[in-house]
Amino acid sequence: MPTGYEFAELDLEQIVGLKADRIVAWLKRPVSGTYRNVTPAGSGSILELRVDVDGRRPQERLSGDLYTHFTFCGIPITFFSGSFVVENVTEAGDGTAMVLSGPVVYYANPTTTADSIEVRIPRVGYFASPAAACVHWFTNGALVRSYVCPKISEYFRIATLEIDRFQGTAFPPAFDPDIDPSPAGLPDSVGIRETFERSGIDLTVLHDDTLNDPDSPDPGSNWSEAELHDLMEDRFDRYANTLQWNLYGVIVPKFGDPDYASGYYGTMFDWGGWQTGDAFLRQGCAIAEDATRGREVGTLYDTSDKKDRLILQTLIHEVGHAFNLPHSWSRSVNPDSGSESFMNYPWGYTDSGGGETNFWSNFRWEFDDVELIWMRHADRNNVIFGGRDWMGNNLSMDLKPAFDQGHRPVTLELQSPNVFDVGVPVQLQLKLVNTSDSPVRVIDRLQPEEGLLRVFIERPGGEIVSFVPPVRRLMAPPETVELAPGEATYATIGLSFGAKGHQFAEPGEYLIRIYYPCFPIGFIATAVRRIRIAHPLSRGSEELAYLLTSRAAAQFLYYGGSRRNPDLTEKLVAATERYAGSDPVAVRHVAAALGRDAARAFKRIDIREGKRIIVSSAPDHEVAVTRLATATAPLPENHDGRSAFDALTESRLVSQLADGYLELGRTKDAIAALDGAAKRLQAQGAAHAIDDLQRRSKTLKRRKR
Repeated sequence: MPTGYEFAELDLEQIVGLKADRIVAWLKRPVSGTYRNVTPAGSGSILELRVDVDGRRPQERLSGDLYTHFTFCGIPITFFSGSFVVENVTEAGDGTAMVLSGPVVYYANPTTTADSIEVRIPRVGYFASPAAACVHWFTNGALVRSYVCPKISEYFRIATLEIDRFQGTAFPPAFDPDIDPSPAGLPDSVGIRETFERSGIDLTVLHDDTLNDPDSPDPGSNWSEAELHDLMEDRFDRYANTLQWNLYGVIVPKFGDPDYASGYYGTMFDWGGWQTGDAFLRQGCAIAEDATRGREVGTLYDTSDKKDRLILQTLIHEVGHAFNLPHSWSRSVNPDSGSESFMNYPWGYTDSGGGETNFWSNFRWEFDDVELIWMRHADRNNVIFGGRDWMGNNLSMDLKPAFDQGHRPVTLELQSPNVFDVGVPVQLQLKLVNTSDSPVRVIDRLQPEEGLLRVFIERPGGEIVSFVPPVRRLMAPPETVELAPGEATYATIGLSFGAKGHQFAEPGEYLIRIYYPCFPIGFIATAVRRIRIAHPLSRGSEELAYLLTSRAAAQFLYYGGSRRNPDLTEKLVAATERYAGSDPVAVRHVAAALGRDAARAFKRIDIREGKRIIVSSAPDHEVAVTRLATATAPLPENHDGRSAFDALTESRLVSQLADGYLELGRTKDAIAALDGAAKRLQAQGAAHAIDDLQRRSKTLKRRKR
């Protein structure tokens, strides 16, 4: 059946005013959609063509994917060859056919300009079966091949979203969006599938499993990013380490690691492939229903319907990220913080006077035109789930390290050791400091996963890459903090583990620069930080580096644990013993991850009596304190008094160690750990990292009296 876009969007007044030729056109079936020629019996090429010139919100483009097909030993094989687009389409023809033509631009080789295309599509009655497209391909004006392409879909992409949810959460239903505030003329029903249909995407939404285990000590209420990633790889029915139009979504009550983060609403996540050029990214997304329902802004979310509205908008926002869409304000093509799009934040909206109320007053449950062009017509490998770098080669803002920031009242400083052993996670400390004579209000969101910070790394060979974290978080609007003159806020960022591989696996020199949008001041940037990754000093160090730069171990270190691979955990434990003398810094980082893993409950999905249920493993506090004590122990004297970690990380680990001691009833050991770390950090000039340690120590000492 036709989409009915043309028919549905004409009211009676428009119909009466139509001239005869327009009425004839109106009664014709739209030609927009996807066409594909029949697979050749032997060898040949396949064209999948997308026509976007009429119907709903036409973008006046042709695009397509080319495939090569052949038979090998009797086995038919088809592989993707490349994508193209026709951005300047000439329309001709009459009431019997539409003729579309224009120059072809190949995404893989845009300098090739000799090719053009002509597409002839017969016009048929509105309720008739769609006609096939006759496609002629020209090189330097000469016809080189032709295709007859039957219409296979009224849409431009066909994909599947598989959603699991946990008992106590709801599968977001389609609902009437006419909720105050809202604009007039909204569709009668909006939902996940309906929204993407109206965008030209045929997204099948499968409500797969409802999971819970009432006997578990943690029945699925609070989920860490490590648990979400394990869940996707274990329970995504269509999970495959390949490009595919299948996406996994999960609805949980809360996110947190280990404590509930009330402002953490949604995430797009996927570790991706590990080898360069073999990244399969953007295959999972999740929302935290309780956190999202907990948002309160005046009367914007004071009813169940209004909360449902935010939940649905949040989930579709995350699915949009899986199509590789950035936030509307951060793309290089028409960046727009006033966009009434799913890819804007309601609380970041700037049009119509700005503000969250105005966003909902103008939001029409749409993606904007820039995003429609991307989803419908961009290079297949940029859009498909599992495709190219998350936010790497798409609409995202391209800030070169030559950026000149001029004078700013705040500065961003980057601190780290000069040299890292190969395999040791590269962690750097950021310091955002007020260098003016007056108080300044800033946003304190300094983690790459939170979407504001941009990190550029120049590798030893001269290649400059943008750091792509494995997780992207949708957070509640940040609260600003006031910095007095000379006051600073600090954060630790880890850069070793990117979504597509280890960033510092090769010895040599690296240059790092970080950019941060400091509203309303504008972007600020660090000075270029030069570090070296040292060559291993022994065969044992080479073996340890090989282990720590593997995909599985790196994922364990990034997430602070995982229960999917017990054999890996055993190898890491053995490494802390075997290499304690030769590689004390690396061993402490491994011990820290092992300690974090042992200190928390960890959920996984098991099948019992044919039913998927949550099974929770309790913390092992004895193991946790052993590992964390190893991690936070001072380095040997030949390391010139430096620590294995930056000050903030060491403070956090010691605090976790104290938690473990308290769980075991060892208050004296907890106090000793807190006091010892505070003394070491004070001697290192890291006063900003000791406040919590000192406060906790004083509280425990008072309780002992």
